[in-house]
Amino acid sequence: MIYQKRIEKVQKLLEETRLDAAVITSPPNFFYFSGTWLDSHERLQAIVIPKFGKAVMVVHEMSKEEIPPTNLFDMVFWKDGDFSLEVLAKVLPENGTISIDNHWPSQNLLLLMGLKDQLEFVDSRKTIGKARLNKDPQEVELLTRSAAIADMVMKQIINFIKPGLSEKEVADELKRLFALHGVNELSFNPIVGTGRNGAIPHHQSDDTIIAEGDLVVIDMGGIKDHYCSDMTRTVLAGGEATKEMKKVFDLVKHAHEEAVKAVKPGVSLKEIDLTAREIIRKEGYGPNFTHRTGHGLGIEVHEEPFVTSDNDQLLEEGMVISIEPGIYLSGQFGVRIEDIVLVTESGSKSFNNVTRTLINTVSGEALTV
Repeated sequence: MIYQKRIEKVQKLLEETRLDAAVITSPPNFFYFSGTWLDSHERLQAIVIPKFGKAVMVVHEMSKEEIPPTNLFDMVFWKDGDFSLEVLAKVLPENGTISIDNHWPSQNLLLLMGLKDQLEFVDSRKTIGKARLNKDPQEVELLTRSAAIADMVMKQIINFIKPGLSEKEVADELKRLFALHGVNELSFNPIVGTGRNGAIPHHQSDDTIIAEGDLVVIDMGGIKDHYCSDMTRTVLAGGEATKEMKKVFDLVKHAHEEAVKAVKPGVSLKEIDLTAREIIRKEGYGPNFTHRTGHGLGIEVHEEPFVTSDNDQLLEEGMVISIEPGIYLSGQFGVRIEDIVLVTESGSKSFNNVTRTLINTVSGEALTV
């Protein structure tokens, strides 16, 4: 069973790092190891994976019906009125070092440290984080399905965009299209940035009207079966692109292509970032590329590993990252192109297949830049 294999992966990591147990609490991590999406909000939910032996699930009694019958865990239920952290403390080792979910509120950790002052606590990067870095075949299939829906939605929204529409109208149509494909939860609120708003990388779509000749940045993604998609395209809303628009678009496209080509096992994440960044810098737009080149993606839309200029971590087969260089000219326009890629045995494979050329959304033509 896939969840048993994931637990065993963490147990092996605990041995390698000389740790004694891992405590999983966040809904994404809880789901990864159990197959159950549970969000108990302020109430404690946890999976304790010991270095040896059977994992323990600790949840509130009202969640009993949400947990399918399983032999994977020893079950511990608590009820309102119990001190839930004491319940958790009882299933932890008496001595040693515990890896704690990075998403757990610090207040809870501080209280647990007071209850178990003979234990040491470390973060979860070398255990939970590392276990989730390399996607297994089931995850790759789920990411493929999620990305296929994003591709369909992106093609439809490109055809929908016309001068006279507002950014919010486009964002609302994106939500409607995802829902038509059975996706009712988005990876994030869609980013639709027209004209000068496109120069704000995380612009919040507003009532700005798309004008003829605007470049429009569309960054969107949905969550299908708990796995995210994320993709960005930049299009021309009718009219004619200026000489600088064409130059910047071609530069971002080239940086994107070369960064994707550089992805393969053994290459550092900083090399991928610098591949894209150097292409843009050489043409004088270095200061206008204001963010990292990419991030990991899976159950969460932003997860490890991160494609930054100072990350020495080496790519491994099964890792999934975004490649999304951009250039942002304040007060004028922005261009970003983003795909999600899987690191394969000898290179990479893109989950996204929507054209990366500059499309005129009125004529439908692909522009040569």
